[in-house]
Amino acid sequence: MHAVDPGDPFLFMGRFVRDNEREESRKIMKTIAMITVLLTITALTAVAQESPGEQIKQGAKEVGEAVKDAAKTVGKKTKEAAKTVGQKTKELWRDTKAYASTDRKTYRKGARQKLNDLGEEIAELKNRKSEAADPQAFESQLDTLSQQHATAKEEFAKLKKTTAGTKDYTDARKEFDKTIGELEDGLAQARKQLHG
Repeated sequence: MHAVDPGDPFLFMGRFVRDNEREESRKIMKTIAMITVLLTITALTAVAQESPGEQIKQGAKEVGEAVKDAAKTVGKKTKEAAKTVGQKTKELWRDTKAYASTDRKTYRKGARQKLNDLGEEIAELKNRKSEAADPQAFESQLDTLSQQHATAKEEFAKLKKTTAGTKDYTDARKEFDKTIGELEDGLAQARKQLHG
């Protein structure tokens, strides 16, 4: 394992996206907690005017509905966050300094980060298989994406072995860039198959 450069813009972007996800999750959870508390207070106040049996029945019904609504909200916000992360992941590679860089070290750092981000996105999509319009076709597509990801890792390893500035290095880099582009396109297609 090698030391992480604290000034590395790609690691910062990855942390930035993850920090935004965490912050969004915290906001969602606070909202859910607040809604649950307010609904519980409302239910208890309304129930205080009825018989004990009716109070318990009505309170349980209202709390159950509040929990269902909160779960729907969390699901919706999670999907929105995942969609945003997916879009950011795709934008990052083509818009980064690494993608256009002629400096081997800069390119490799950005490419390594991109491979990690794409791997995480594939894993996240695998967890959402049940949301796909056709789960079997979706799973097959994700298997293909996993194979492409493995191919990209192999191509990245070739970059390590070639000398910068040579035709072999240029060819290996073009092949890697092409594979990453195809992988990004495949992930975009997979995201479109999800409900919501």
